[in-house]
Amino acid sequence: MNIGYEVFLCICKEKSISRAARKLYITQQAASDHVRRLEKKFDVKLFVRRPIFKLTDEGKIMQFSLQMMKNVEINMKDSLKQYSSGKTGKFRVGISTSRAPIILPKILPKFMQEYPAVTISFDEEDTQILAERLKRGDIDLFIGVNTSYDDDFEIRKIANDKIKLVISNQLLKKYGLDKRKGGERIDLKDFASIPFIIPNFDIGKVSHVIQEYLSNQNVKLNVKFNISDSDTQLAICSTGACAAICPQMLIAHSIGNSQANMKMHVYNLKGLENTLRIDVVTHKNILYPKYVIRFIEILSETIEGNIDF
Repeated sequence: MNIGYEVFLCICKEKSISRAARKLYITQQAASDHVRRLEKKFDVKLFVRRPIFKLTDEGKIMQFSLQMMKNVEINMKDSLKQYSSGKTGKFRVGISTSRAPIILPKILPKFMQEYPAVTISFDEEDTQILAERLKRGDIDLFIGVNTSYDDDFEIRKIANDKIKLVISNQLLKKYGLDKRKGGERIDLKDFASIPFIIPNFDIGKVSHVIQEYLSNQNVKLNVKFNISDSDTQLAICSTGACAAICPQMLIAHSIGNSQANMKMHVYNLKGLENTLRIDVVTHKNILYPKYVIRFIEILSETIEGNIDF
């Protein structure tokens, strides 16, 4: 960055020309000269000197703009360094809280073996929030569900997931529905009297799919609990207190790791044609280093066609 810009930013930070000069190991006169040259170049007044030393409105605009330029320059240097080496660096990945414990243990050991010097930070949020963070540059990529189209995004489908009904054997017997076979496609209206735990409908791609399905099928469930966390839904469901409607990936993981003795049944839902699309989403304007590209490859190889893990 231009030395005059660096001096100006330092003065802004220190709120004093003399303190900035000492920090930069230049004379106060030299620091003042840099400010005067900037004021002359842009035909503005950058500082008010009395009664207190502070930025003018024009000075605040310049400070904001130059700080953005400096951040871009720093990011560019880091990106060039990381991309050229291909073996060291760091990046940030977004993923849903429910899918993180299912997907990450399957892919990270292999990635760490190939890139032991790379650090990954994970942001656990809903797809819509992760999309906003990718737009802002807070994360480098994310694993989403039914990601909405965006001109800035490269959206690659890596798997389809299905919404299914999961219910305990105890509840099936209690309501006289225990003659049905596992995997059978059922009409949810037959289960309308059974207590359910379902997601809150204010946020979440899965929540929206379930809400749309219930509306299209004109089904009103006997909802006793609302919570968006799928792990909690399935944990409560496994006690026999209620039934749940959840993605197949989460059901398979939960039942496979459950310590509950109660037998659980999983059913397909009649009339539910839409599947959940599991996506890996990157930004079109980012040049990704080799280790990020390899992370995406390992992710795709692991998940594609393997929803049940």
